[in-house]
Amino acid sequence: PAHPAHQRSIATAMVRSVQIAVLLVTCGAVGAKLDSAPLHPVCHSITCADIQCLPPLELRRLDGQCCPICWAEDHVVGLDRHSALGGNNPYLRDPHPAAPSSCSGSMCFQPHCAEGYTPGHVQGRCCETCVPGR
Repeated sequence: PAHPAHQRSIATAMVRSVQIAVLLVTCGAVGAKLDSAPLHPVCHSITCADIQCLPPLELRRLDGQCCPICWAEDHVVGLDRHSALGGNNPYLRDPHPAAPSSCSGSMCFQPHCAEGYTPGHVQGRCCETCVPGR
């Protein structure tokens, strides 16, 4: 009969072979499912959410992304670019006077605050927001 240490060595090699096979099959299934480039090394330590997309959105992972997202082209799902807000809009406001200079060009709207809150400024924000009443 074979030496016990040799038997353990053979058993360990068999277990590792099965683990590698499972890993290769799993990676192949994920790659085929997303039809994207291989993951960047930084992505290997990230656990992605198990998401399901409702139509017309589809599961998609672009090159450079670690995790898949739900995606649809603009012609499938309209993108609101607020282009209709040019001109005279009664709710459109300038950025708050105390806003950072990086807020130039921001589109702010008149906040409608719940009871106990009033429009005010929070440091670092571009627009007026609801703050506890003063």
